[in-house]
Amino acid sequence: MPAKKATHTSPTLNIDITPEQYDRAVKSDSGACLIADAIKAQHPHLSSVSVDMATIRVSDRKRGLRFVYLTPPEAQHVLLSFDQGWSNPTEKLTIKRAVRVQVITRNATGPKSNEGRAERREAKKTMLEAKVAAGEELTRGEKSSLRQLQKPYEPIERPASQPPVTASPGGSVPTVVGGQPMVQGPSHPNLLRGRKRHFGAKVSSPGVQWTEAIEQAVEERIAQREQQS
Repeated sequence: MPAKKATHTSPTLNIDITPEQYDRAVKSDSGACLIADAIKAQHPHLSSVSVDMATIRVSDRKRGLRFVYLTPPEAQHVLLSFDQGWSNPTEKLTIKRAVRVQVITRNATGPKSNEGRAERREAKKTMLEAKVAAGEELTRGEKSSLRQLQKPYEPIERPASQPPVTASPGGSVPTVVGGQPMVQGPSHPNLLRGRKRHFGAKVSSPGVQWTEAIEQAVEERIAQREQQS
């Protein structure tokens, strides 16, 4: 029986931005993105979610694929509105047709290979079990890690390299499969990406940053004078 041909079709992500979810995102101090949080909550099989004004990137580890979408205008509006503290401009978003599909690869040898990961897991499990045997109290995180490490480990087989670059036409932008991953540069204020975000007046408002810098400088100057007196 012939092997089933792998499909690289990107999923369509339908996102609901409810008032309750918007309020939770505002009140939380995680610095996370409203759209990224919605994707994680409503599409839990996707991981490594990254959202900015240019692209939306998600991974489907079961399929072994990472998808790169162009951020649609409606989603850009949501990002800008959330960063500026404006009311939620929309309740639904549709993110479809990735412009890039990357195959998740894994080194054949070395610390990032399946064998290397298995060795690190076993070494950590042995270390934690030794602490328990010695009567040492594990931290909450160590207890959680030990429970996970004691479960059977079934590594996922990944290819060691990307497939040849192919492009499937359709729409205004074709979908490129394979090849080297798209480079994602460092966070830039104008892309509203990153975890250092000031809700209500973000880095897109330089006046706010200037005011904060002055306030910090004044506090530092006052503290210096108090130490000298």
